[in-house]
Amino acid sequence: MMQVAQQQQRRRRAGFSLLEVMIALAILVVCVVILVDSQATSALMTNEAQKLIVATNLAQEKTSEAMMRVEKEGFTDSDKCDSGDFASFGDDELDLEFGDSLDAYHWEYCISEINVALAGDIVGMAQGLAGSGAIAGSPLPADAAGGGGLPGGMDLSMFGLTPEVMSQMLSRYIREVRVRVWYGESSKESKETGDEVIIVTHAINSTGAVQQMKDNPTGGM
Repeated sequence: MMQVAQQQQRRRRAGFSLLEVMIALAILVVCVVILVDSQATSALMTNEAQKLIVATNLAQEKTSEAMMRVEKEGFTDSDKCDSGDFASFGDDELDLEFGDSLDAYHWEYCISEINVALAGDIVGMAQGLAGSGAIAGSPLPADAAGGGGLPGGMDLSMFGLTPEVMSQMLSRYIREVRVRVWYGESSKESKETGDEVIIVTHAINSTGAVQQMKDNPTGGM
């Protein structure tokens, strides 16, 4: 009886069977694969976030540069647009160079007149949506769709203030500054990429003075 008990105790202390080891290894492999995949996804998202932060900072730098250009050169009767890369971006005084770390980033900005006529188009679109029931509430007055019309029945066109006239008047005092920075592997060959940062702001010219460009003798305004 004692001998039978000892044999049963030895069996209990025996190692795992081959099937148990294979099942354990399979579970371990699945867990490792899931862990590696999650870490790779996390690293990819961190890298994309870092690129977006860099692009945003570069776009802010170019916005400041465009605003300084407006401050220095003043308003002109034609748009000012420029583009390039960040190969020479840095600070010589601080001995700050970025090398080829910014090769995938490119920029462009345009300082242009504002378009007040767009506001009339938006009002007209809102009127159409309200009339079709897409927007809750009563439709806008018919004269608010264009020609400088406003909700409430007031029509500025009767005073000669059409969107075109208002654009021409305000263009002496306001300029739109649009900056775009795009990046990615295909950014060198094409600007068509979804990886981009766009900043839109406005520059104010309180004097209303506009310089005439040499290639535009009529002056435009």
